[in-house]
This record gives sequence, C-alpha cells and structure tokens, in this order.
Amino acid sequence: MTVRYVLLFVFVVFMMGLTAVVPGAITAVGRGQTIQATDAFSEPTFPAARTILDRALERASIQEESGIQLVFEYLVESTVESLDKEGATTEVQTARSRQYALEGVLYEELVERDGQPLDEDDARKEQEKKESFVRKVREHAARGEEYEPDDMNALFDENLMDRYNIEFVGTEVIRDYACWVLRFEPRPGKLPEKRRIDKALNRSTGQLWITQDDYGVARVSFEMQKPFRYVWGLVATLRSTVGQLDFERVDQALWTPLTFDLTLDMRVFFKGIRRHIQQEWIARHRVDVS
Repeated sequence: MTVRYVLLFVFVVFMMGLTAVVPGAITAVGRGQTIQATDAFSEPTFPAARTILDRALERASIQEESGIQLVFEYLVESTVESLDKEGATTEVQTARSRQYALEGVLYEELVERDGQPLDEDDARKEQEKKESFVRKVREHAARGEEYEPDDMNALFDENLMDRYNIEFVGTEVIRDYACWVLRFEPRPGKLPEKRRIDKALNRSTGQLWITQDDYGVARVSFEMQKPFRYVWGLVATLRSTVGQLDFERVDQALWTPLTFDLTLDMRVFFKGIRRHIQQEWIARHRVDVS
C-alpha cells in the first residue's frame, strides 16, 4: 500500500485545540526513474504553462506510486496563534508531532504540547487514536480498499488541477531553486463538489513555483476568494484563508514539506474565530527498514 502525500489548502481542525495539520510533499521520483528538463527552455522563449504543469504532475504521480516518503520519519513543530479583530495575538499554543509510516500509511502522532510531554489523559487519547487508525487501515485493506484518513486533503493530481485555469507568469528563484511560476484560478461554470474541501478549492486562487531542473514544486501559495457556509458538526462560515507551503529537495528522489503558514477567519454561529497557524518540519531522517 502506498502513501499519499497531499496538499492541504484549508480546514484545519482548530475547534479541537491545537491542530495537527498534515500537508505533505507533492513531488518525488522513485523506482529508479528520473525526470529531467532535457529539452531545456531558455529565455526569452518560455515553455507553455500546461507543459510545465504536466511534467510536475507526472513527477508527483511517480512519488505517489513509489511510496518513497515512507522511508523517512519527520518531526513537525506547530504554532497556533489566536487573533483578535485587529489581528493582534491573544493566545499561543505549540506542539510537536512525529510523522512516520504506520501500516503503510503516513501517520501523525502528537508527542509534546506547549513544550511539555503529554499528560496522562493526552497520552491515552493519542494511544486510542493510534489503535483506531490501525484498525481502520486493516479493515479497508481487508476489503481491498486504500484508506484515506482525511477527506479534507487534496492530492496534487489531474483531478485537482483540472478545476483551474493555468497561466505562466514568469520565473523566480526560491531558496536557490530556479522556478517557473504558474498562477491558477477556478474555471468558470460548475465545478465538482463531492467532498467537504471542494467548496474551498473551487474558491481558491494561487501560484505554483515549479523548479526548472526537475519539475518539483518548491512553493504553493493560495487565497480563498469567496466565503461560504457549511455544516460540519456545527454551522459555520469560512470567510477567508491565505496560506503558503514550502518544500525542499531531500535527495534526487524526494521533495518534502519545509514550512506551512495559514491565516484563516471563520464565524461559528455568532462567534468570530481567527487563527494564524504555522508548521515547520524541523527534522527528518531515513528509517532503517532492514
């Protein structure tokens, strides 16, 4: 069973306290394959936006199928700031989590809250969550199905990007990566709304920074343009989200998350909720599976 590294645009579970957001890497090369820009594009003749996107999607598909990301374990540090109407911070919560392969699926486990080890109650809840995760993965496997832990995630693939118009806007260097920059915005007309996250995706515009040497995605930025009302165990209106995800190349075969930054504004019943959420992948190491 391979694992899906996914691109999480919005919908963090902030109502449960400090969220455990799990955005992931969206590119890599596995199984001995390499995608290179052999037909190099030189200024001022730029490649078509669709050509760049297709190669980035191809690379993402290779990583998805290879499961190479399961070879690594990650340590993630999260900070959630509660904001008032003026944007000033009123409360700060921090946490650390481990991300690692469990039953062939990437799993995130909370290990520290506000600089302290988990207390007995939190440790018990984490153990129950882990046992439930394992049980669900095995139940799906018994039915020949792949387990999707969160339907609020969006895989970087054709199904996601087909809802957008793509435009080439130029080039930029991001952390020593020379990148093509693509802008995306929703296509006019009716767009798919099969999952909870689709309403947000269908209202989001943004940019992709795709590296010129191997078509990895070094950065994604996004902004939701229109608010919408939804029911998700509560009645709420998501009024705005602005975010950015950065990725880094670990080796020739793998890109992994580096940082995630999200600011959101919601209204739940009659209460306004504003959060600034940051995550940093502060450590990663290859797991010995021998």
